[in-house]
Amino acid sequence: PMAESIQHCQLAVDSGYWPLFRYNPELASAGNNPFQLDSKKVKGDLYKLLSQENRFAAVMRRDPKHAEELDAKLKQAVMEKNKLLQVLGKEDLEGQFHKLVEGLSGDSASAGESITILYGSETGNAEEQAKNLLQDVRARGMKATVSALDDFDVEELPSQKTIVLVISTCGLGEFPQNSKRTWMALQSQDMPMTYLSDVKFAVFGLGDSTYAQFCYAAAAFDVRFGELGATRLLPRGVGDDRDADRYFTGWEAWLPELWTVLGAPLMPEVRTIPEPCYKIDVSPGDASKPPVADEEIVPPGAAKLTLLTNKLLTPESADYDRDIRHYEFKIKGTNVSYKTGDSLAVWPRNPVDKVQEVCKLLGFDAGQQLRVIPLEGARNWCPEELSVQQLFTHVLDVFGKPNKKFFETLSLFASDEKEKATLESIVANSEDGKQLYKELSNDFVHHADVFKRFPSARPPLEQLINMIPVLKPRSYSIASSPLMHPDMIQLCVVQVDWNVPSTKEFRLGEATGYLKKQASGAQIMCAVRQSAIVLPKDTLNPVIMAGMGTGLAPWRAVTQDRIAQKRAGQAVGPCMLFFGARYAKYEYLYREEFEQYINEGVLTMHTAFSRDQARKTHVQHRIVEAGATIAQMMLRENGHFCGSARQVPEDIYAAMKQVMMTSEGSSELEAETTLSNLKMEGRYTVEAWS
Repeated sequence: PMAESIQHCQLAVDSGYWPLFRYNPELASAGNNPFQLDSKKVKGDLYKLLSQENRFAAVMRRDPKHAEELDAKLKQAVMEKNKLLQVLGKEDLEGQFHKLVEGLSGDSASAGESITILYGSETGNAEEQAKNLLQDVRARGMKATVSALDDFDVEELPSQKTIVLVISTCGLGEFPQNSKRTWMALQSQDMPMTYLSDVKFAVFGLGDSTYAQFCYAAAAFDVRFGELGATRLLPRGVGDDRDADRYFTGWEAWLPELWTVLGAPLMPEVRTIPEPCYKIDVSPGDASKPPVADEEIVPPGAAKLTLLTNKLLTPESADYDRDIRHYEFKIKGTNVSYKTGDSLAVWPRNPVDKVQEVCKLLGFDAGQQLRVIPLEGARNWCPEELSVQQLFTHVLDVFGKPNKKFFETLSLFASDEKEKATLESIVANSEDGKQLYKELSNDFVHHADVFKRFPSARPPLEQLINMIPVLKPRSYSIASSPLMHPDMIQLCVVQVDWNVPSTKEFRLGEATGYLKKQASGAQIMCAVRQSAIVLPKDTLNPVIMAGMGTGLAPWRAVTQDRIAQKRAGQAVGPCMLFFGARYAKYEYLYREEFEQYINEGVLTMHTAFSRDQARKTHVQHRIVEAGATIAQMMLRENGHFCGSARQVPEDIYAAMKQVMMTSEGSSELEAETTLSNLKMEGRYTVEAWS
């Protein structure tokens, strides 16, 4: 089949057997190296590739020992060839040139000017920060390169003078996918403690402080680099998703210290417009007849899933204010699978009518057809061919929150001096600038709002593709079990909406607003993501769950898991669910289904509907009321507690602490120690996607 053929070609490239270069003459015309090696590192299984080729498989069958000897020789030849081929890569050409200059001049100090920026990123936030840093370093007149950790050869780490690592932590201490291979390589027992003795480094971590393993990946790399002899330039920086300005709060505090320890020059007083990082050929077109079909524009890492169901669970009523929906996605016949507790990442698309308004605002013809060619410094993915309208609906997050880097770059395009000064004040952190940035943030402005506010600043498309981040996926806890629903993924999602404080304009969240408008049969770009939830391996162990509103979603999946196991004749332990909402009449989600599970003897349910009585009752109150049972399950039956991180986790933690103190006669310190131990054992976890 075609799919297998493509996978075989991919394996041939990744294993180094079939080196694949792309030659782009547009890069050459821009003064850049036109040769780009597709697989910069040999990372595929060469033996697996050969076993799928009849000519090699025949040798393996006839003379296995000889085949192994030939395989070893071929591996060595492939590795040596790969090193030579790397010379055709831009970075190695630059490196060889610098080494040649240093050798001729006898001055190796210039090597210290180059900074190696590495990142580990799962959803794109750490990658975005790393690439912002690259621009800032170069703007200060310093040399720098940027790379994902796993795209950088571990053997090259000792030869780097200065490394700045930006890395996120996923869920319960998980490393980003594009950093795991590097992390495992650094754990080698054969690696000497002086391996990185000539390297100086700094680490910045992105994470969510709700989790016990906050910024664990950053801490782990920070410690390991130090163990291997590297010199730490400054204490590890952290960006917390819970802060007022999310990760940027910690980043803005850490960055000035980084510039100091790097001895970085000040930013030039007069900034010039940077060279475009994309070349765009424009031709006439019709927005209704784009060069590529909408469903064929698939973000990296995404898969197309067919939406089967979009069902409103709450009433459409003037006296009720929430829109909660049940979604079903078909996975039968796809390569997508999931486990109980996983989340589904959904890539939104911007509303066409709003995009057309933006195109008009910026002076673009929405129907024009584009041929986009990335050049050196290109940071965003983009299809080679698409229309202007598709660029703003499918690729660029034009309705997302702008960061300070956007304001800084936009100031370079402002022809009005007053507008330019205002934009520059935001970046300069002047008192007026800080106040304006605070006002803009409180008003939830997006990129399009900023363009309206500064009408003289109109960057061309070549610049906008690099200035505006791409649309990022939003993750939602999967509300179904693969044991009960193997052919579909179900979600329970509440609409995010708000009124803009300054204008009272009603707005919808990008992803929830997008999903709400999709009909059955729509193709949605999705990816399954691993969850932080840790479930007991022994199905007889109790599971205690707590969630509010749509925080019910993952616990519905866990309960379905136990129900499916029991229906199949397997012995299962009890599930205890604490569920909170405002009104039982409107927000007791999946009520009939849960009542059926109670009747089957698997589930006990404790509900708290805060506005159904004069005295408000919340989930934490129900937890304290059931304290004796919870303590028994957690401390003597090896139970697991799972809660929702986005919804009053502090109150639930306080309730669990009260349970330990009351039921066990513990002091507050002893109760906190007990809960800390449960967290470290993975028996007290939270998830953040509901």
